[in-house]
Amino acid sequence: MAEFREFYVPPGAGSNFLASKCLWTDKNREWQDTKNNEFFFHKVKSDATIMEWNKLYPDKSYKCTDQSLISESIRIKPILIELDKFISDISEGKDDDNEERRMVISQCDRMWREDYSVWTSSFKRGLPQQNLLRRDKIILYYADKITQIEDYFAKCREYYYSECERNNWNMFQITHLHPYFSTSPRLKLPENMITMAMELDAEMSIYNNGLIDIKMNEITTEKDFNLLINKNINKSVTISNKKVSFRKIYFENNEDEIRKMYDFFDNEDYFDENRVQIMSEFRQYHDDNMSIVQKFIPKLYKQLKTR
Repeated sequence: MAEFREFYVPPGAGSNFLASKCLWTDKNREWQDTKNNEFFFHKVKSDATIMEWNKLYPDKSYKCTDQSLISESIRIKPILIELDKFISDISEGKDDDNEERRMVISQCDRMWREDYSVWTSSFKRGLPQQNLLRRDKIILYYADKITQIEDYFAKCREYYYSECERNNWNMFQITHLHPYFSTSPRLKLPENMITMAMELDAEMSIYNNGLIDIKMNEITTEKDFNLLINKNINKSVTISNKKVSFRKIYFENNEDEIRKMYDFFDNEDYFDENRVQIMSEFRQYHDDNMSIVQKFIPKLYKQLKTR
């Protein structure tokens, strides 16, 4: 029976670094480290390599055989385009997700391959959520469009899961959000799915937001970082099977907490054999992050060091 493991790590909390260490243990895997201690790494480890979203197989193409899904991709594309335009129009020049939405539009007939949740959530973030409860015909109209595209995203993801189950392909991945939030609350998950999420306390949320600012080159040293707590950062934790602590992993360099992530991806033997090196790599990654916080946001660095 195919195994499914999904680990939800909030943006800024080191998902690519964790993929390079806990998900993939092959040191020959390619990765890139920039001046801001940013990693870039493939976050899906699956036997279903033929369904990787960025791979084309001109000679032996792996095609979708679900005719209803093919038809739905044709029907949904104009709705995606319409919703994208609506979000752009109401954003007043503050639309940070337009490229991700355009990616979904251009690839909407291939979204059953692997996981597009990093991009599909851009359609939800763009809507004025505080207005969705109003009895406003325009808002209700676009809320209905969101429901339609959520159902399509769910259909694509369920087809991927079903292909993995049919072929007995395991699928392990790290992503930012539980698919109920990033894809659809009506998504049907495989029975053999095990989930884990990373939990951040209030202070770690502040620190994590500072890291995001640095890595997105949006540094404002005069911010009151006590106001930067992300109240939604732990919502994946509430519906996941397991959890790990951001603070214990990075600030405390807790061996048991780090081992949990290796164990989750069936790499516990690798951890036990390389424990000293792994603990050192995690400590170094955190120290490097703290160094760039000290450089770019000294106010936040001092706040963290004095508590």
